[in-house]
Amino acid sequence: MTSTRPGPASIDRPLGSTENLYWLLDKLYCLNFVVFAEIEGRLDSERLAAALATVQLENPLLRARIASVRGRRWFKAVPQALAPMRPELLKLTGWRREIERQLHVPFDTGQAPLARLLWFKGSGRKSVLALSFHHAVADGRSGATVLLDVLRRATAAARPPTHKPAQPSSQELDLIRSESRLRGALKQTRFWLARGKDALQPARQLPGYDPSPAERRQVRVRAFELDPPTLAALQGQAREHGTTVHGALGAAQLLALDARFPAEARRRLALTSLVDLRGALSGGLTDADLGLYISTLCTVHTTQPAPRFWDLAREIRDGLAATLDAGEGNLIHGVYPAGLALPAGEGSARWMQAIVAAAPSSSMLTNIGRIDTVELGGGVTLSSLAFVVAPPAQHPVCVTAASYGGRMFVHLLYDELKLSAGSARQIGSALMAQLREAARP
Repeated sequence: MTSTRPGPASIDRPLGSTENLYWLLDKLYCLNFVVFAEIEGRLDSERLAAALATVQLENPLLRARIASVRGRRWFKAVPQALAPMRPELLKLTGWRREIERQLHVPFDTGQAPLARLLWFKGSGRKSVLALSFHHAVADGRSGATVLLDVLRRATAAARPPTHKPAQPSSQELDLIRSESRLRGALKQTRFWLARGKDALQPARQLPGYDPSPAERRQVRVRAFELDPPTLAALQGQAREHGTTVHGALGAAQLLALDARFPAEARRRLALTSLVDLRGALSGGLTDADLGLYISTLCTVHTTQPAPRFWDLAREIRDGLAATLDAGEGNLIHGVYPAGLALPAGEGSARWMQAIVAAAPSSSMLTNIGRIDTVELGGGVTLSSLAFVVAPPAQHPVCVTAASYGGRMFVHLLYDELKLSAGSARQIGSALMAQLREAARP
């Protein structure tokens, strides 16, 4: 007999500021994300279902709903027997278009689970597994970890579940809280003084783009890839030029967008980077801890008539590092304090979106980095791992990146009702051309 008790690792806590913000904006436009893996080999349906059940039992947020408690939103546990995750079997044909559609399929946050598994099964040995998440319960890195855990358990010898603790929100582990009040204030003061008047100059929005939320939107995805030799060369060039692959991705993205503007001597463009805070927060978080542990950081850069790619890549890296060092990396609770109780209606969401959109006009880059190669059993191999996320309304494009098996999988997402497919194709092609050129010695 299956127990209906919540379990030993149940969650019962208020949403943190980032979780609250993502939950509220989801009421205005869907903020789902999807991680997906292409697979070679035959999966057994019963073992896949059993693996999913075990992983759900292990992760408290996969057995949680969002409820209102005294005007605040709380994660509340739901017994697994009452809200089981089950694979949804679909045809492999057209799987990419269905993943696009998943970005528009909302979750009922009053119900659990806040994730769903899709199995796109072909007639041969190829298939695709995709996990779609409500963004309040997970980020791209931890979502990918959960998907890989399902695959490992579905193809290897059965292992008993390991009950993971219900983790706090990132704001409860805030890196600012690890600083003394005086030291933190001094670091923040130095950070803003170093920016000076430069921080007040406006950034340019993509010409013709309307950053306000629309009643309808149609998010589209364009897929690109860097092959192993090119990715290895890009990584080497990034090290040689004193920056990171994320810096290189950001430089390529800004320069691809810069080409869309009329010719000018110089202009200021901003980049919004989604940065994993696990290494900076107290509490010993790991990739195995499902949750929303990212920060939204914005850096602003001046492009030149003859831009230097690696100079811009270093600026992006240095800007992100300086922001984190100043303690500004987890200050979203300054926008949405954890104790703030807003109604769940569209009016509150539009008010919050207006505050969020007051940040510099920018495009968005989220890079979950390199995922270690996974050894699966039963003759099953993993050929790719990637993710996509529904972009906020104020960003004309969102670029996602993940590296697996020596390849980098890059996706450009945009609202087809605001940006034409032709423009998106040109921006994506220019971005990849920048990366390939930068990889050359």
